[in-house]
Amino acid sequence: MQREDGRGATECRPTFLRKDVVSGGATGSAYGEFARTRVVVSVFGPRPKGKGDHQQQHGPGVDLHGMELDCQVHLPFEGRDAARSGKVGASTAREERERVLGRQLEQSILPSIQQDRLPKTCLEIQCTILESDGNDIGAAIVCASFALATSGIPLYDLVTSCTLACVGNQLVVDPTQAELDESEAEMSLAYMPSRGQVNFVHACGDWSEVSFKDHMDAGVNACKKAHALVKKSLVATVQTK
Repeated sequence: MQREDGRGATECRPTFLRKDVVSGGATGSAYGEFARTRVVVSVFGPRPKGKGDHQQQHGPGVDLHGMELDCQVHLPFEGRDAARSGKVGASTAREERERVLGRQLEQSILPSIQQDRLPKTCLEIQCTILESDGNDIGAAIVCASFALATSGIPLYDLVTSCTLACVGNQLVVDPTQAELDESEAEMSLAYMPSRGQVNFVHACGDWSEVSFKDHMDAGVNACKKAHALVKKSLVATVQTK
């Protein structure tokens, strides 16, 4: 299958990652470019966790001695589009989508952090999707993991992500927004190769039990390929110090 951007069905978009792109108090930061999807991530902390703040955010009965991860995702381009459209509820829909992406990012990234080495601390990840052409969560996960690694945060492994879509009975990897709009089903997952662990998976649409497993395997394989590319970018940042 030849796609509009020239990729084969199982090819991911070109990936470009750069560290230290944000100043002003951030422990570290990264910029990620995935064709027409562009992301900036800033990492703050770890800082001592305040008991009152933690309970206010998460309620009583939580572990005050563990590490807390707060992930925020911002979609400024959707805010601009909502203002232009004038549609009632557009801003509310954007805010809800930001909350969902933030939870998905936290679920994907948290298992990769060596939390026992950061007791009683809070770590914050701020992710801004500057431009989107589909697979926002995948771009956010990859860029956030890269930012954490270059910030010196102790990790078990880099986390990579892949989105799959069924378009006209054809499985495509890393779909564009146009491909997602035409798809019958889609799936996103986050993966840590060193542990063989799927940290996050979300699927919607019509997936049969057999095809779901097959496509999960295809997603894991795509994540492994992406991991090699991100690791290469990480090694390059160390060599240029």
